[in-house]
Amino acid sequence: MRVMRCLLVIGICTWLAAASPGAGPGGGPSKGETAGQKIDVRKEGGITVVRNPKSPVPQPGGPSKLILTQDLVIGKDPTGGPDLFAELRSVGVDGQENIWTLDWEDIKVRVFDKMGKLISTFGKKGQGPREWENPSRMIVLPNGTGVILDLNKLTFYGLDGTCLKEISTAKTRMTRFRIDSKGLIFGDQLAFGEKFLLKLIKHDPELKPLATLAEVEQPFKPGEVNPIPFLFFCHVTADDRLIWMTNSKYEFHVLSPEGKLVRRIVKDYDPVKPTQADRDRILGDTPAGMRSQIVLPDAFPPVFFFIGDPDGRLYVQTYETDSPGRLIYDVFDTEGRCVTRFSLPREEMPFVVRKDKLYVLITENEEGIPLVKRYAMAWK
Repeated sequence: MRVMRCLLVIGICTWLAAASPGAGPGGGPSKGETAGQKIDVRKEGGITVVRNPKSPVPQPGGPSKLILTQDLVIGKDPTGGPDLFAELRSVGVDGQENIWTLDWEDIKVRVFDKMGKLISTFGKKGQGPREWENPSRMIVLPNGTGVILDLNKLTFYGLDGTCLKEISTAKTRMTRFRIDSKGLIFGDQLAFGEKFLLKLIKHDPELKPLATLAEVEQPFKPGEVNPIPFLFFCHVTADDRLIWMTNSKYEFHVLSPEGKLVRRIVKDYDPVKPTQADRDRILGDTPAGMRSQIVLPDAFPPVFFFIGDPDGRLYVQTYETDSPGRLIYDVFDTEGRCVTRFSLPREEMPFVVRKDKLYVLITENEEGIPLVKRYAMAWK
């Protein structure tokens, strides 16, 4: 199980406010510029297209640096008692800044207030309303509803663990999902046929499919395992815009609340080739009998994953590293301009940005303890 979870993390696994550039006169380009690099913004077929160079371009009058300061850690008992989490899977934050955690091994949701005080615990192994067999994902809506994806159901909970609603997912094969303020559910689905197709599907609040928004073919060769499959990642803003991308291409698609494509955000990048250390890290957690099947691509995908904040700023984890070996993140403002970068330790996975706070999940720290960490975000 640990090996499969490691491969899953490998497979799946932060925002600047600036003045809106708009389009130039007559629909021509509007450009930010630094050190000879330019951001090009123009209309193409009625869609705003933002093309970013390889390096960030800070905008006039806007900040150019993001400083993260740790201000909360949850998981380690300061008195020396037992550690709080067994194996963390998801972290969510509601509109009151309560912090929700999903423990994959302990089969529990724990909710903490913004000071880190435990205020609610629920869940156990089973098939009942507050029970799960293998809870794989959790998102938390601004209104304080937690939504858990289990093997064959999507379940909605109140802060105290009250089960509000259950929906069967038996027909969807959904593994990732987002929900907007109208209850529309956006999830991925793997379709089997002559080809393996990963689809991004829009559903109504009862999981009835409404539209296929995108699809990408999963390369497949018998006898080979690529530990870095193609995946869809989505974000829903506070005003119900859907922003999605696949990790096979450094390009965001921004859809209006009505579902119309209104903006594309593209960024140039240098492909990152797997190092021997990357190969050793991937193969080291794989049973000897499976290692011969693992085939790494010549280059990593353009991105590892991304998250967004309620206003639509985007934080993209790349495969690039800084000199200490931390992973580098590109930061896009609300218009889709890449304006700065920052780094985080490899073991820290960002999950949420809310009210200038970044929340990360740490599968294991140096002591082998799962943690949730919060950073205060300051723009300079």
